[in-house]
Amino acid sequence: MSFFAQSSMPAHSGGRRFAPRTTLLGSVTVAVLCSCLAAYIALSVPWFGVRLAAAPDGLGLTVVKVDPASPNRDRLVPGQTLVSIHDAHGRTLALNANLLLDEPDTLSQENLTRFINEQNTLARIVNNSPVMITSDGEEVSLRTGSPPLTFLIGNFSLQTGYALISFFIALGIWVVRPEQTAARFFALSGVGVLLNGLPLGIYSSRDLVIDGQLFQVLSALNHAGSLIICASLVSLFWVYPRRLTRLPVLVPVLLFVAAGSCWILTFFEIGGGARVTIYLPIFVSYLVGLIFAALQWRASRGHPTDRAALKWCLLAIFSGTVMLIGLVTIPPVFGYSPIVPVVIGYAGFLMVYLGLAAGLLRYRLFDIERWWFKTWLWFAAGLIVVAFDLTLVFFVNMTSSSALAVSLALSGWLYFPLRQLLWEKIGQRFSTSQDNALRELVDTLFAATSERQIVATWPYLLSHTFKPLQIKDHEDPVEAPVISDDGVRMLVPAFGADDKPQMLEFPGGGGRLFSPQDSRMAGLLHDLTRKALQGLRARQVGADMERSRIMRDLHDDLGARLLDLVYVSDTPICRDIALAAIEDLRGLVDATSGDSVRLGHLITTCEGEARTRLNEAKASLRWRLIADLPNSEMVSARAVANIMRTLREAVTNVIRHAEADEVDVEWRMERNTLIIAIADNGVAEDPSEWRAGHGTRTIHTRTGDLGGKAVWRRNHPSGSRLEVSLPLPL
Repeated sequence: MSFFAQSSMPAHSGGRRFAPRTTLLGSVTVAVLCSCLAAYIALSVPWFGVRLAAAPDGLGLTVVKVDPASPNRDRLVPGQTLVSIHDAHGRTLALNANLLLDEPDTLSQENLTRFINEQNTLARIVNNSPVMITSDGEEVSLRTGSPPLTFLIGNFSLQTGYALISFFIALGIWVVRPEQTAARFFALSGVGVLLNGLPLGIYSSRDLVIDGQLFQVLSALNHAGSLIICASLVSLFWVYPRRLTRLPVLVPVLLFVAAGSCWILTFFEIGGGARVTIYLPIFVSYLVGLIFAALQWRASRGHPTDRAALKWCLLAIFSGTVMLIGLVTIPPVFGYSPIVPVVIGYAGFLMVYLGLAAGLLRYRLFDIERWWFKTWLWFAAGLIVVAFDLTLVFFVNMTSSSALAVSLALSGWLYFPLRQLLWEKIGQRFSTSQDNALRELVDTLFAATSERQIVATWPYLLSHTFKPLQIKDHEDPVEAPVISDDGVRMLVPAFGADDKPQMLEFPGGGGRLFSPQDSRMAGLLHDLTRKALQGLRARQVGADMERSRIMRDLHDDLGARLLDLVYVSDTPICRDIALAAIEDLRGLVDATSGDSVRLGHLITTCEGEARTRLNEAKASLRWRLIADLPNSEMVSARAVANIMRTLREAVTNVIRHAEADEVDVEWRMERNTLIIAIADNGVAEDPSEWRAGHGTRTIHTRTGDLGGKAVWRRNHPSGSRLEVSLPLPL
């Protein structure tokens, strides 16, 4: 969905790429030519070479600065107050502050018409030997000339720079994704910025006079650009990041029709002036855009990539345009002058397009989770101060200095404590799961008795910490936690050669994206778990060494004593007992310090021992191996000892208690579990009526040591049946 997350066109669209690139080249050429034309017009406006400001008493204009290249540098001096101007034909005009407005369309329709007429009069006067009258009654003959190129450095260069940069960024995004409706609306908004900024740069850079008809043309272009920007950006939120309806063009068409209607009313001076037909629609468009953004927020629920793109758009567009809307557009709607100079307010456009350019380049797009709330809270702080200040000035009639002090105090006492409380709640919500994960990790590491237990807990820790929608194995090796470009997935390394890396998708139950903080947290969890495994292995190595020493001492010392007992025994019974004890001791030593063997070898060894013992007891043995046994599976020495002794105890019980003459032993696999079944045709009671003896307890203990279980059942038509279930690997 995100056109910010795409940096190239599909490979199969080579023919379609040519047209956007050609259009881009043509558009850039037209934009540069328009900028050159705007510069030419700005340099053609009559220039006195002075900077003027409204006189303190409201009567006339005060000379603030005289340019070194001014044709009037030896005629005017800073501090003079000019009250009127006249020419050789007797035309006279009283000078007033409205003549200096950067954006005259903030005036009422009546005052705007007067401004245009006064500018027409000024244009005629300056072409016929203009003479200024100072507040002292002195007459000063003025001259006009062509301004130097340095004249363009200032309002004109700033407005033109805003317009060109915004236009190129918007057009560049459209070239990347020309087939997307959202990209087209955004490119159209860039065209609107160009139409808005270039004319504004011309008439806002004048020092006093501009032809009234030229101003009307430039103002009409400026108004058209403003309305195009509003209609385009509001339409953008109607279709991006998700289409709110199946008819995505319907609402944009209505918006552009409304914008065109407002422009026509303004052009023909119908409807109360630009305050009503331009500034009020801009303000309403801003509110509609907020409504569409709220609908998009709801529609992107459960779609973290769309939600991230929406957050980026909100942060870039609304944080940038609020400077223009709040400080330049809204005050004229209520009859006040802009709070800041227009050239400063229009810098908000640059913030919008530079912010979206960063999104286009995917600059930490998925990292906004960490500072999304911080940015808005910081922004709200400044907005609240300004709101308090304006309220106190306009509605309480307080002086500006007193209003600023009171608004700062109110913000400090009311807003900032609430902000801190809100941020603590938000921060606590995000950190709780990680704190719990670390606590559970430490508990698991201290309580674990095997590597299997630690590794088996790892997926649960990842799930509990990041709450992804799913966790699955990844085939390719991963050295460190890696987050995908769109922030949807995170790969976490494995612990051993036999383990696979984990891929987590859609954290927070699908409500957010992975951030670098998540990557660092995953790395910390992985390092702690890896060190715990290393510590457990070290403990096991030390325990194995100590166990081997004890077994070696038992074999050397106790084995030698038992062997002496064999040689000195006078009765066969004592000799047999001693030999059996030596055999058990050898088995114990082998189980403790011996090597692993293959399952096939273990089965063969068990068969030989069971067959020998049952032959001595005059009982037949039926030994069956069901197909697909993993004979090459390695079995540890301890598992070998437990399995052999379990079978030995089972055969002993058959010989001693069942009085059976037939024994059936079966080995098979069921769902990665080894099943060993020992059945007989003896006369033993039903196993449900047995009392637990030493033999059955031993079998339960040994199978439980291997993670398995032992179950006795009635065998039909007679006898009993023991089934031992052991999960692999052994």
